[in-house]
Amino acid sequence: GTAEGLEGLPEFSEIPATTPAVPAEQPLQSVEVVVEPPKQPWSHSLFGCFDMDTKLLGLTLCCPCITFGANAELLGEDWMLYCLFCILPGPMCYFGPYIRNKIRTTFEIEGSDSSDVLSYLLCPCLSIVQETQQLKSAGMKPGGDAMNRA
Repeated sequence: GTAEGLEGLPEFSEIPATTPAVPAEQPLQSVEVVVEPPKQPWSHSLFGCFDMDTKLLGLTLCCPCITFGANAELLGEDWMLYCLFCILPGPMCYFGPYIRNKIRTTFEIEGSDSSDVLSYLLCPCLSIVQETQQLKSAGMKPGGDAMNRA
């Protein structure tokens, strides 16, 4: 018999037995996987400034705008404008990580936007020194003209 509520449906024996068609086997398509080369670390750690150039550390601690402006100038930015950004805390929260990101991108250094922001929120002067050391280790002379202004 049939169960209640299933009236009007065909009996199981009345359903034709068919096998679904199996699609023809298609050749596998090759997928190109792009593997990025591993990023390199910073040439000096964030706290590596203590065993490096003490003049640079002293200058940056006393007047970070000079060092920051010099770094920005090496990256094609206007020294005076970035020096002013460094004096004002609001713009520095944006332009500090912007310059850091520009250095990371140029030299293919590991890190992220959030790590750039965090380094400037927690220790901006040490971030500036680390960036200067990175530029120096790449053969760039930070502050050629800018440092002579001070």
